[in-house]
Amino acid sequence: MNSQSVSNIFKILRAVEILIVFICFILEIVEYAAFQIFYIDQGFNGSAYFNADINKSMKDDNVVYYNGTKIFFYIVLIITLADSGFYLSRFCRFYMGPYKRDISINAFFMTLWLTSGIANIYPSFKGYGYTCDNLPVIGEDTNLTDAVARECKAKVMLISLGWINGFLFLATTLIALKLWKERQERYEGERRVEALGEVIYKYKPRPNTIVQIDEPEQVMIYKTYSKKEMKRGTPIYIIKTSQNPI
Repeated sequence: MNSQSVSNIFKILRAVEILIVFICFILEIVEYAAFQIFYIDQGFNGSAYFNADINKSMKDDNVVYYNGTKIFFYIVLIITLADSGFYLSRFCRFYMGPYKRDISINAFFMTLWLTSGIANIYPSFKGYGYTCDNLPVIGEDTNLTDAVARECKAKVMLISLGWINGFLFLATTLIALKLWKERQERYEGERRVEALGEVIYKYKPRPNTIVQIDEPEQVMIYKTYSKKEMKRGTPIYIIKTSQNPI
């Protein structure tokens, strides 16, 4: 797979990561709105949603409510959204990356999302699972039963998407590192000639370099100059094709 294809995959994955952040915001609103419907009738305090603890109902000890570390999750969402705005603004203006910043930023968000994923399944370490079937509900009010089920499903989807985003950031970190190393090759005295998306020639800079290309429709030459090269003059590169011989 050539560098251009890998770069396109990197951009697509970054777009998916940003999309997941927006979906998480929507699911969080759905989850909290559902919690507001039933928490009083089920005997819970409003703080039960945020305290990352196992909360027993004041009306029935068999009914419990638990959630992950919401405050940390909110911080992760806000920071990711802020960086996504910066990334999109840079992408809309120009994008020649990935740059070294992309490696560190993606690694940073990988760490945040995977840590948040662990924090969000914290109750499972105490033996409480995340299943939304046959949830214990006080009373037989259909609206309360639906709200409890809706809150649980939104919670599970949030946790799942959080883990997915963590692994997506792992993938974009590795891709950014790969593309960065390939870019570095071009800036360390080596030039590449690409035709039809493939590297067909690699060479050290010398004046009057002649390259034979049979399919010149899509040709791209990467050229960089060190300070020494700039002082003694710019070398000349000549493309020689079978259709236009020199």
